[in-house]
Amino acid sequence: RACGSQASYTWADLSQTRPSLPPSVLNKPRRLKMPYDVAKSSGKWKHHSHSDNYPQIMEKLGYPAEMFEKLKQMEFPVESKMEGNVMTSKVDFDGKKMENSYTLGEEGEETDPAGKKRKVTYTMEGDNLVSVYPDYDGKGLHVRTSRHFADDNTIHTDIKIGDLEGWTRSQRC
Repeated sequence: RACGSQASYTWADLSQTRPSLPPSVLNKPRRLKMPYDVAKSSGKWKHHSHSDNYPQIMEKLGYPAEMFEKLKQMEFPVESKMEGNVMTSKVDFDGKKMENSYTLGEEGEETDPAGKKRKVTYTMEGDNLVSVYPDYDGKGLHVRTSRHFADDNTIHTDIKIGDLEGWTRSQRC
């Protein structure tokens, strides 16, 4: 399946199960909620789209503009699994292999592609996998990301850095 293919559903698609809903509700596109399936995030992914302010988000996180341009072109393999409440993620990012394990609900340590370590807490909130970095840059920068599957081949990530908010979407390749 090529990057960029995605399924889209509206409430009208589900009208056979709820025929009493008015057309104004049935025709609105809505995100169908399902629990975040960590194992489903395994595969090869590519940056698909982002909020208009995503370059400012990358800058606030300390990434140079050329890294943002490179990120838009990269494909990166991910292997994720969940055993009990321990999540393990292996990512090959620009030739650098990272493996991190987290216990949900407990603060742990994460190593990024540059080898920088930072404290993070992962939790499940409904159909979202949420990560909170209380001190992302060592200067008190608070970062929160919330990921969910928009469909089987798209991960939507909301990002909040201080008072700056944005989003990005990744597509399965």
